[in-house]
Amino acid sequence: MLRILFWKIGFEWANIKRIIWPDPERKIWYFAFGANLDKAVLEKRRIHVFESFDYALANAELRFTQLGFYRHHGYASADPANGAVIYGKMYLLLQQDADRMDYFEGVPFLQVHQKIYHDNADQSFFYYRAMIPREGLKPTQEYLGYITKAYREMPDVPAHYLKQLEQSPVLTEFLPQDQTGDFVRHIEQWPKYLHPLLTFYEGLCLRIVEFFWNRSLFQWMIKAPK
Repeated sequence: MLRILFWKIGFEWANIKRIIWPDPERKIWYFAFGANLDKAVLEKRRIHVFESFDYALANAELRFTQLGFYRHHGYASADPANGAVIYGKMYLLLQQDADRMDYFEGVPFLQVHQKIYHDNADQSFFYYRAMIPREGLKPTQEYLGYITKAYREMPDVPAHYLKQLEQSPVLTEFLPQDQTGDFVRHIEQWPKYLHPLLTFYEGLCLRIVEFFWNRSLFQWMIKAPK
């Protein structure tokens, strides 16, 4: 629970810093391939994009391996895979908004994503990858729609790639999480009689995080840079 508290306090502090000191000269490129492909999601999060272009990330595969809030629920991750490619968009953001994005992706304190920096002669940017990839997870239809909608508008996305993604199985039942891993790690080290309680605790923590994910006392005050 302390991790959630620190995450939320840090989140609000990042929002306050963005309000009072946007520091418009410091910018960074961010590669988006999930829900952030949708402009409405960025607008809701008060993330301002200065420039954008389509981009294909080499040697990575779009997989739904980030454990979500419900049983068998998954979010997209850029998992390493030689020869594979992920299509997405490159966004130029304020560094302050990039710091805020870290909290949306659960990097500080929650440690559900790791932030990957890519730096070469072609492009310098960052993106996110699941800290503990899980197999057999499914996106919601809404979440999958964010990605496929954007892909239909990107001319470089092959038709077969889009078709395969559109056929991904989606989550149809929103049941309480029955796996641990984000808040209770190495459950096998605990006595078996405590496992049901620890699983319940994991689910409770996830519900709390989900409730606060897009709620903020200060985020509404963030304005687009002039």
